[in-house]
Amino acid sequence: MSALAKFRRSLMYLLPVFSIAVLALSAYLLLASIGYMERGLVGTSLLAALIGFALLSTSLYIMRLAVYVYAAEKGS
Repeated sequence: MSALAKFRRSLMYLLPVFSIAVLALSAYLLLASIGYMERGLVGTSLLAALIGFALLSTSLYIMRLAVYVYAAEKGS
């Protein structure tokens, strides 16, 4: 098995784990945003919500990339 094939195989398992970790961080920031809004920290709340949504988008993009890697591995 070549080094590239080993790298692709490890990437196939690493990407979903990384995506779930980013998703958990996104959920934490979105919930923290609600907490900041309750305390009247409007600017901090909006910033946390913006970062949370950006991380949510990143997580979904990483999941899509993981599906592409999985499909390419199955196709070869």
